[in-house]
Amino acid sequence: MSFDPFGRSEDLARLASDGYELELTQGGHLLVKQVPYRTEAGTVDYGKIISPIEMNGDITVNPVGDHSTWFSGTPPFTSRNQQLIGVIDPNPQEVAPGLTAGCRLSCKRGDGTQYPDYYEKITTYVGLIGAAARGLDPDATAITHGPCVVDSTDWPFEYVDTASGRAGIGVISGKLAGSKIAIVGLGGTGSYILDLVAKCPVAEIHLYDGDVFSTHNAFRAPGAPSLDQLRAGQAKVDYLAAIYSNMKRNIVLHPYSLTASNAAELQGMSFVFLAMEGGDIKRDLVTALEAAQLPFVDASLGVVKTTQDDRLLANVEVNGSTVDNRQTVHDRVDFGILNEDDPYEANIQIAELNAMNAAFAVLWWKKLMGVYHHHTLYYHERLNAAFSRLVVK
Repeated sequence: MSFDPFGRSEDLARLASDGYELELTQGGHLLVKQVPYRTEAGTVDYGKIISPIEMNGDITVNPVGDHSTWFSGTPPFTSRNQQLIGVIDPNPQEVAPGLTAGCRLSCKRGDGTQYPDYYEKITTYVGLIGAAARGLDPDATAITHGPCVVDSTDWPFEYVDTASGRAGIGVISGKLAGSKIAIVGLGGTGSYILDLVAKCPVAEIHLYDGDVFSTHNAFRAPGAPSLDQLRAGQAKVDYLAAIYSNMKRNIVLHPYSLTASNAAELQGMSFVFLAMEGGDIKRDLVTALEAAQLPFVDASLGVVKTTQDDRLLANVEVNGSTVDNRQTVHDRVDFGILNEDDPYEANIQIAELNAMNAAFAVLWWKKLMGVYHHHTLYYHERLNAAFSRLVVK
């Protein structure tokens, strides 16, 4: 079934049927275009209502949680040439990438209850904003019978990211838009990296792994595969893509391992997550990434069983690499030198440690991209064996 908000949501369907020109944005906003208003100079101009919108898939969530809205024009004025009482923030603000509002408006229902649906909310604001404009020009109207569109040409998702719109962080999340991400290795850590990155507005996610999704993978990856799915013996890339393509577009499958012979495939990526075992192959990939001047992060964990009290000791760490710092990876990543005391040789994988390792790696990437505030970008982060402190360098 295709994504059809104007057909499946009764309130949006009514607005479209009335002739309002609507657009649903990937950042979780409903735009109502060509809304007439009176300017401070006493003229008629046209702007856009920019309303946050809550949806379950392509069906609106009602009653409406947020009674306020943004407006792309300058603050509207009344017929007495006074600024509209409902203006609560007259300052321009970028609401989402490429979407700037000139002011914010607040108009609650008379009885103080929530708007029952987006039809009542939008028509209330259109009437409030446009009343003075119609006094100047009786033909001024937002009923244009223009097209109602879903801004989906370059959408990274199959449906609207209402989480960013609801939280007002569309501009911040937008820093990740357009990125081409590669995840090399889809074991426990790599599959959790996919789970987190799939919720980001990146343009493409490339998955590299030549293995089959087996029973032991089920116990250290997100989700819960059925017995029939395990019996099918699917490639990891196929199994995981089938899950995350329900939400994320442009997941590109590479059902094979990367080596020195094909590492050039990573050229053109914006960022690479290495979630694979060490050894010469990892060294070859690091060399290729450095030659291509690409940023990347290596995620690794080591777990050992203690002999004295039958418990587990663990190290969870990430090591980042950019053109400004390549040495940290070479100093700290295991490239296959055998060491019997090295906890990474045991290859014990635990789901919560994989999830933690993935979260560390994704947080490092997001700090690099300016999503999270940080005073210093540490290229080495490790949670030590007793989980008592975070080591950063």
